[in-house]
Amino acid sequence: MYLRFPAALASLALLTACGSGPAQNPSAPGAKSITIAISSDEGTLTPFTNQTGYPGDNLVKLIFDTLVVARGDDVVPLLAKEIRTSDNKTFTLPLRPGVTWHDGKPLTAADVEFSVGFYRENMEGDSSIDVRPIEKVSVSGDTVTMTLKAPDPEFPRRILADMAILPRHVWESVEKAGTAGVDKAVGSGPYKLTKYDNARGYTLTANSAYALGKPKVDTVKVAVIPEESTQFAALRTGEVHMSARVVPPQQLATLERQPNVGVLKGTEFASTLLAFNTTRPPFDRPEVRRALAKAIDTGDLVKTALLGQGTPGDPGFVHAQSPIKGDRLAPVFDAEAAKRELDALGAKPGPDGVRVLDGAPMSYELLVQSSSTDRLRSAELIRDMLKNAGVAVKVTALDSDSLDAKVWPDYDVRKGRNYDMSMWGWSGPVMLSSGRIAQLLASDPDDGSLNVVGFKNPAVDDTIATMTAAPTMEARTAAARKLQAQIVEQMPFLTLYYRNGAYAFRKDVYGDWTWQNGSGALNRFSLVDYRLG
Repeated sequence: MYLRFPAALASLALLTACGSGPAQNPSAPGAKSITIAISSDEGTLTPFTNQTGYPGDNLVKLIFDTLVVARGDDVVPLLAKEIRTSDNKTFTLPLRPGVTWHDGKPLTAADVEFSVGFYRENMEGDSSIDVRPIEKVSVSGDTVTMTLKAPDPEFPRRILADMAILPRHVWESVEKAGTAGVDKAVGSGPYKLTKYDNARGYTLTANSAYALGKPKVDTVKVAVIPEESTQFAALRTGEVHMSARVVPPQQLATLERQPNVGVLKGTEFASTLLAFNTTRPPFDRPEVRRALAKAIDTGDLVKTALLGQGTPGDPGFVHAQSPIKGDRLAPVFDAEAAKRELDALGAKPGPDGVRVLDGAPMSYELLVQSSSTDRLRSAELIRDMLKNAGVAVKVTALDSDSLDAKVWPDYDVRKGRNYDMSMWGWSGPVMLSSGRIAQLLASDPDDGSLNVVGFKNPAVDDTIATMTAAPTMEARTAAARKLQAQIVEQMPFLTLYYRNGAYAFRKDVYGDWTWQNGSGALNRFSLVDYRLG
């Protein structure tokens, strides 16, 4: 599963199949209409009802604008004309004139003030925005000023670029944001939601009154096609014109050879993890988690399950190219050390070869998403690696909703979890700010809203508090390095790999796809010619 998480932020640079320079086939024609394939229903496409961070939140951001957008290591104004701050605590944001909502009413500073208050009262759903760092919002004419409780150099990227602005006149009567209907999908963005069928998908129509640029495509149809093989077969025949799924390594070479199909590649930042339920014995013991992690060869997972199309995960989680710029830590794999450490814990093999720890066989269930080819294969490989260490694993494949219900019920970590181990994943935005990384591990569920493993550790909480309160990026990066070391020591999850980003499209229909680090090809810059000068 994919985060679920926040908005997709990142580089706007166009990339080739190698990840730099102009997008593949830049001379390909535009299109009146294109069809994009996604894997599951994404709800009513409001900021509170999408089901995934990617591609769900990316689609939401075609309908709803934010105050700023991320561009490489910087952020640039979108609804705001500029971002002014001298201390990273008070941010002054004059709004662009002439912006209207899809129903024709003007977007005002009062809408921005309302949006902050609404998010504060409605921290629910997959992509809820944590605006608690904002102490005060004031409005003067068309200018909004936000004062934080403490200086935050990541505030523009972490919150302003993530927070979709809501029309007050539409949302002020909403009592339960998580059940908002399509009538609330009224934004100021480049596309309007004009049709929705939860089994078939969506129709987005270009907003002809869009003040910030020109939509490149008149109609964007979004088709729900759950099966991976069916989705790429439809791409080959031209029934769909872009797949929002990463191309499976097994199909990459074939697709690249096919006439009229292009593949856009770049840095994903999406992570695939082996999650341990740290609230359930024996996974509540870090020494057990460390021993199991040492039995798993992440390099072999990349070689075998991804056919080399990825990078072994850093045991400290942080991607080497993340803006957080963490340390590169050595892999923990050591099969013989794993056996020695299990021996030292008193986990001796029973008659069937399965170790017994504290009187119970070390036999566990590993959940995996049934629609993910690489995760299914990785789960099988992990099963065999742990068997070599004397630990039995039963791989159970579940559909996405059933897996979520066990690992992250209703996207609320307060509701607990029901699993031993699970294949899991967070999409790119989690890797782009220290605040999001902190949410994976913080004990307080308000701060640790992504802590699906139920991890608690006072020393880690102290590091998180230091990291998120640091007034400069240098200080945050230093604290993040300490956090990386603590992740390795505590091992609440093992970062298995980061897949290479590769997205296929019909270049004979539409070829203007652009890459954003952390969110891939399906983003607003692929579909809108922005004029933000």
